[in-house]
Amino acid sequence: MPRIHLVSNLPGVSALGDHLRAAGLGPTSARSADALLVLIDRPLDSVEQELLDRARQSVPVLLAGPTVRALPSDSPLVEASGLIPGHTTPTHELRVTVGPNGAEVAARMGEFRPVDSWVVPDKIADDVERLLLVQQGTAEFPICTWRPSTGLGMFTLGSTASTLADPAYHRLVGRWLRHTLGVRDEAPIGVGLLGEPGTPAVHQTAVEATEGLNLVAVSGTGRAGGGRSGESQARSYDEPDSLIADADVRLVVIGTPNNTRAQWASRALEAGKDVVIPSPFALSTQEADDLALLAAARSSLLAMYPERREDPAYQSLRAAVRRGAIGDILSVEVIHGAYNRPPGGWRDDERASGGLIHDRAAAHLDWVLDLVDEPVEWVTATAHKRVWHHVTNADHARVLLRFANGAEAQVTVSDLLAVPTTRLHVLGSTGSVFGDDPATGALAAGGTAETAPAGGWARAGGRHEGRTGERAHSAALSAGPLTVISHDGTRTRLPLTVGAPHPFYRDLADALLSGWPLAAYRVETARKVVAVAEAATRSAGGGGVQIGPA
Repeated sequence: MPRIHLVSNLPGVSALGDHLRAAGLGPTSARSADALLVLIDRPLDSVEQELLDRARQSVPVLLAGPTVRALPSDSPLVEASGLIPGHTTPTHELRVTVGPNGAEVAARMGEFRPVDSWVVPDKIADDVERLLLVQQGTAEFPICTWRPSTGLGMFTLGSTASTLADPAYHRLVGRWLRHTLGVRDEAPIGVGLLGEPGTPAVHQTAVEATEGLNLVAVSGTGRAGGGRSGESQARSYDEPDSLIADADVRLVVIGTPNNTRAQWASRALEAGKDVVIPSPFALSTQEADDLALLAAARSSLLAMYPERREDPAYQSLRAAVRRGAIGDILSVEVIHGAYNRPPGGWRDDERASGGLIHDRAAAHLDWVLDLVDEPVEWVTATAHKRVWHHVTNADHARVLLRFANGAEAQVTVSDLLAVPTTRLHVLGSTGSVFGDDPATGALAAGGTAETAPAGGWARAGGRHEGRTGERAHSAALSAGPLTVISHDGTRTRLPLTVGAPHPFYRDLADALLSGWPLAAYRVETARKVVAVAEAATRSAGGGGVQIGPA
């Protein structure tokens, strides 16, 4: 992999450096670098200028952020760039689009709207590749360029803290570097969906909408149409083993009942496939560990699809917690459910689903473990079987977690809540974040129904709305914003974080095609959720005893 030398004096550039390092693009010394990336907000001194002039003779030099506007007009780097800089715009929201030479740089970019300023060029040489554009008035101007004849590129975004911290910006800088070095993506990946009829519908939609992923086979899912080119041309197999044996399938998404996922994932890994397993990833830590060892032995990718991580409300919550909006987390409470008669499918069968905690609480436990980055000391849980005796899953379950730093979390899932409820409350040392389904008539922090967000941050509490598909199971929490209450009583509505659709599959394609890191979905992350759900299930079976996760 190519190695990058990053030169910067900007305080917010560390996140970009971490991303490039994780992607295998750095760091290294200037003398051994395959490319130099410069983000600096002051004029270059004579040593730096000499370094860049010398480097440009043998390796690409890429100037990003405020570097361009800090250069003197007579700098040889300006002449080499092929652009004559004009005026700098005020900071405002931009809509970045793909340029005539930028298809690979913009691959899976989605809608990128940074808040930043940029340099409007007065003149552009004919041999400058225009990679990314923004519109100014009725004309489009390049903000990201590359000039092969002189080995110099410019990317005039990256002057604000929000842009420097944006993962979408990190991806674009990384792809820009790869483009200048002639590093290209691999060929599109053939994907096979393995599951029962209807279950992986959301995965089919995401795969067909993601550049670089081609749906080539389905098994047990029916044969739905759609996709980027109209009717799906995926082959349909009656037997899952036939899909796994298909030479055109490189990636298998497992959507079978929970108690068979480890079995089918193991068969796919044995066949040399990459594998994605939606939550719940496994029903025991032993299953998770065995799959991780097998994937490592086969050098295959194994990842968990995080069912509720993509929820816009959760993304807003996570961002607020990460920036310290409520101080240190003391407790997290999640309640989700309604008064529902289970339909009696495999999800309601304790043997097939693994029980109520594995099937219904796992995604919420993933939230909790993502928010509180501390070891779990012990788990205790209770489960009740009082009403719905035509199925074997519990009717109501509560899981309590205690973390090493003293923080606590409680997750409740239920089919016995007379008032449909979806509630989230995160208590911090300096404030709280809360959200409620307005159908409850009251907010977690004591507000009234009139103060609830229009439409609510969570839709219906009923869990069986379209339970044949993963979409209904995962999308129940998407709607309006959450509220932050600070220690002085100030209330702030959190804006919803709305990014490009299907972020997991976009990141997955980047990992398989470009070698990008897939850190948020690694087996280690999935195993923590499995360990807690496993301990909670054992605790509930033992009457609520405290159990440390394996």
